[in-house]
This record gives sequence, C-alpha cells and structure tokens, in this order.
Amino acid sequence: MHRIKLRDGTVKNIQLLAEIMTNDAGEVIELVGTCQDVTEQRLEEIKFRGLLESAPDAMVIVNEAGKINMINKQAEKLFGYSAKELKGKSVEILIPEAYSAKHPGHRAGFFANPKTRHMGEGRELFAINKKGKLIPIQISLSPLKTKEGVLVSAAIRDITSQKIAEGKILKAKEELEVFAKKLVAQNTKLADFTQITSHNLRAPVSNLNSLLGFYKLAQSEEEREDLFQKFESVIDHLTLTLNTLVEALNIRKNNNEDRLEEIEFNSVMVKTQEILAGEIMGTGAVIKSDFSKLPYIAYNKIYLESIFLNLVGNALKYRSADRVPEIYVSSGIENGKKFLKVTDNGQGINLKRHGHKLFGLNKVFHRHPDARGIGLFMTKTQIEAHGGSISAESEVNVGTTFNINFN
Repeated sequence: MHRIKLRDGTVKNIQLLAEIMTNDAGEVIELVGTCQDVTEQRLEEIKFRGLLESAPDAMVIVNEAGKINMINKQAEKLFGYSAKELKGKSVEILIPEAYSAKHPGHRAGFFANPKTRHMGEGRELFAINKKGKLIPIQISLSPLKTKEGVLVSAAIRDITSQKIAEGKILKAKEELEVFAKKLVAQNTKLADFTQITSHNLRAPVSNLNSLLGFYKLAQSEEEREDLFQKFESVIDHLTLTLNTLVEALNIRKNNNEDRLEEIEFNSVMVKTQEILAGEIMGTGAVIKSDFSKLPYIAYNKIYLESIFLNLVGNALKYRSADRVPEIYVSSGIENGKKFLKVTDNGQGINLKRHGHKLFGLNKVFHRHPDARGIGLFMTKTQIEAHGGSISAESEVNVGTTFNINFN
C-alpha cells in the first residue's frame, strides 16, 4: 500500500502489483505491473477500525475457517494478547479446552444460518486469556458480509463482577433464610414475636427474590449496580431487623418490660420503602408522606416498624389492577391525640360485609395467593398493647385509609 499526491494536491492510496521478467542469464529485461486506486477501500477500513475501537466490549472478527481476522484494544486488554499475536490464529485459542472441541461445529452452524443473536443462551460461557485464566463472559454474534466472504463479529463482555455480585446475593439470601428459620424455631413459645418474625421477614425475603429477577433481566452495568445497591440496602435492613429481634427476645426472656424509645417517623418510612424496594419497582408505586405535624413518637421500635411494613405492604399487595398504586402516610395531633394515617387507592374492602372481622386472625378478604389473615390482626394487637386503637375507612375499587390512634 502506497500513498501518492496528484497535481491538484489530492492524496490517493494505491496498491501496486508487479511481475519481473528476466532473461536466461537472470537479468531483468522487463517489469509488468498494475496500479490500483484503493482510496475508498482504505477509507472504509479506517472507518470500520474506528467503529471497532469505539465499541465498549471486546470485539473479535473471525472468518468462516475460524481464523481471527481482527480484534480491538478492548479484546487485547481482556485476553492479554496483542492484535499481531492473534491475527490469523484459530479462534479456539480463546476457548477453554473443555469447550473447544465442540466449538467448530457451533461455528459451522452459525455460518450456515448467519444472524445476529446471543451465543449460548441459558448456559454459562467462559473464555481463556493468555495466562490460562478462565473468564465468565457474555457473547453477541453478528454476521458481516465482505468482499472476502461472510465474517462473524463477536462482542464479548467480561461478567466476572456480575458473577461475584450474584454469588454474594445468593449467599446472603440463603444465610438470611436459614437464620430466619432458626430464629422462628427457637422462639415458638413467644407467640407475638414469632408472628412478627415469620410475617415481617417474609416481605424482605420476597423482595430479594423480586430484585434478583430484575437483576437477571438488567441490560446494563448501570442497572446492575443500582439494583445491587438495593440488594445491599434490603440485606442490611433485614440483618438489623434480625439482630433487633434477637435482642428484644433476650430482653423479654429476662423481664416483661417493653422498651420505648423516641423514634422518627420518617426514618421508619425510609426503611420500609427500602425493604419493599422490589415490590415498589415492580408496581411503579408512588409513595408520599408528611410527618411535619408529628415527627417523633415514643414507641416500641419493633412494633412501629412492623406496623409500617404491614400497612404499606398491604397497600402494595392489594393494589388495583386498573391504576398505579398511590400510598400516602401522615402523622399528626388532633384533639390532643397522636395519630397515623395510611391511605391507598387500591382494591378497597366491603366494610358492610367484612368490617366485623377486618382485624380477625386468619381472616382474608381478597383472593390473593399471599393473603394469610395475620398482618392486620398482628398490627391491631401491637397497637392495643400500647393503649392505642386502629380503625379503617374503605370503599370498594376506590381505596382504604387506616387510622391509628396512639393514645
């Protein structure tokens, strides 16, 4: 490849091909050759190389024979080879020995029906770098039609951090579930705390499962990082709840005094939303609150957190299928009495039909698979234990308001 400059200053790329003619004595007697203008071809190559290098993933271009035609800088960084080292080499050099034997068959199948698709869907894929280290990867394949024939472009993403994150999440989930089961089993004699444990731990564990589903469907690292932060938040809150329950159980074993402390309503609201993050994301729920008229209250922390989790969780669970869930939580003082209100726009309850058993044990009013008839009974019991009361106003297909009188 040579560059020439024309009279008008235009620069051209040319390719020279020549054949030397010699006589019997080996002397050059003639030179026959061609000069081909390859400027456009060269510009296309430069453009393609620019696109290749700007790709966020490692890119490997392979021909039908399985030979590597080209790679970008990201691929050099991922695999530890230079472009010169890999050019012309079999692509199987990047595939672990356990998988390389079957790869030529898979490659032939792709070239027989070339189309853009993900490689190995539903299976774990690995590559191997120059040092022999296995790398978990995701691969997207795309056919490229060129003058030399069909090439395949493989976009390769290193998902090591994703796998580590998934492992931590699954391990944390398993540990929490085991711990929750042990905690319930060890304290069956303490009926009220057993109910709190089994009921209140179900929501965050369920949300871990919901977030895990969103995590597996995430399309970008940004989404995965955001979801992983939500995982950490739910796990932190769940761990804190478990530790608090254990501490409370030990206290109740030693004495019967209820510990009251000054609690900020907003902090309990924030914690509730973080624990229910999976359901809030899945439903698109809009949750608003106003605690300006009564920011704090002296209360049993476990009970108050349980009350918030039950009432907000129920509002999400029994949402209307016809509209986005909207939940409003507020506190205040009226006629010298401290109150909390939780209002939703959900399915509502027919109070004429079910009002007399609304807060009864094992009473359910909706055909929901997770309905147990425990949440409202437990909430009423917790409120009454501190001398308060709870009532409800509701209209079918409009919504429900729960009124809590703390006095």
